[in-house]
Amino acid sequence: MATLSETQRSVLTGLIQRCGDAVLDGLRGGFPVEGAADDRTADLARMIEDEWRGRRRRDIALAPLAPMFAPRQDGVAGLTFPPGARDRAWRVAAEREADLLPLLDGAGPTEGDWTTAADRLCAAAAAAVRDRHGQVWPDAPREAREELAGCFDLGPLARRALPRLPAWLERPDDEQAAGLRLLIQDANAVGEQGGRRIVDILFAHVADAERMLRVVTRTSRSAGNELVLSHSEMAVFVDRLLASVTERVARLGALGSAPGEAEAQAAVTDAEWCAAVLSELDLTLQLRPDSPWGKTTRMARVKLSGQLSGLMRSAGAAAHAALPMKRQTIAGRMTRMAPWLEAPTEGEPIEAAAALLGLVTALRGPAVVFGSESDRQRLNAELTDYLTIWANEALDSVADGEAPDVDRALRLVGIAARYLTLIEALEAARTVRRRAATAETARATAGAASRAL
Repeated sequence: MATLSETQRSVLTGLIQRCGDAVLDGLRGGFPVEGAADDRTADLARMIEDEWRGRRRRDIALAPLAPMFAPRQDGVAGLTFPPGARDRAWRVAAEREADLLPLLDGAGPTEGDWTTAADRLCAAAAAAVRDRHGQVWPDAPREAREELAGCFDLGPLARRALPRLPAWLERPDDEQAAGLRLLIQDANAVGEQGGRRIVDILFAHVADAERMLRVVTRTSRSAGNELVLSHSEMAVFVDRLLASVTERVARLGALGSAPGEAEAQAAVTDAEWCAAVLSELDLTLQLRPDSPWGKTTRMARVKLSGQLSGLMRSAGAAAHAALPMKRQTIAGRMTRMAPWLEAPTEGEPIEAAAALLGLVTALRGPAVVFGSESDRQRLNAELTDYLTIWANEALDSVADGEAPDVDRALRLVGIAARYLTLIEALEAARTVRRRAATAETARATAGAASRAL
């Protein structure tokens, strides 16, 4: 039976290489090597299987650098490279060290022949970037290629350092801290920027960027001193975090007065992230007030505190606008403020107030960090009183038969109970809901009695 021609193989190879991992897994299941209907299908199945096996081997050999081929999830700047450069470097390295590839199939939790093979393949990938850059990463500047090659050089060191990373991110003892400093020395011996690159590799494996400060400030005995750290190659990691804080502060400042659910959640995430970074900076570095880092953090705190206070004021105003009071005549010229029971029961003002109240509650943690918690508690107390009085007076109007539209009035009371729940005034919310349920029951009973007559 006919097999694939060289042209067909070339075209299919390019297509298979461009498939994502999920697509490749699907093709692998759809074209099993065994049981192929004809020789061409068998050839295609073997090509798919070879690509799948090659990627698995690549992922094992280059595992220490794997997160560096995608942007960080938190948006913080980091040393990253295009995945295409990794794949092309791997293909060149795998071709040069083809005899080592089967050893990677025996990879396990402990070191063995597979680690030796993986380390040699990292070195081969570094050589591929330097010697065949036109094939591996043709459009990259020389500095970027050297960064990639330097990180491949550090693959063996990173492979043995990563199991110790959790200890370095917590409270390492003297021996563990000494191991980190020795790692930096070994990395610097590999290349001029080795120390900074090995920390970049570790940084790519840390989801909570602020925790990396604990590693950075322990890379040398004097790295915990701001003046020393700010003039070292490790300063870039603090610079990245502060740049991201500044960016998030600007986003919070641009938040509208009626944020949607997604915007509100993003604002909470940004505020919590900034609070975590600035708190970690307080713990790991004694920043001088007049230093660039000290000025940046102080300005960020001032802006964030003002922004949180502004959000709280907006939330209070939005709740009053959604459930307003209206002057009501009692007798003659005597008037009093009473709930406006003809207010809309749905629409943008209702949802905007709910979003802002939920946002204020979710910002409890950042409010503590930035000195706005007393404002938040004051707002909650004021709104609890206002919403409780509003709901109770509205229900009194329903009970006295003064409400122009009972259904509308009860829906408005339900909105008040919802707002009380959002600010976590749960007992007040339960009380309002019980009274509303009682009013509903009394109304139903009265309706049934009138129909019976």
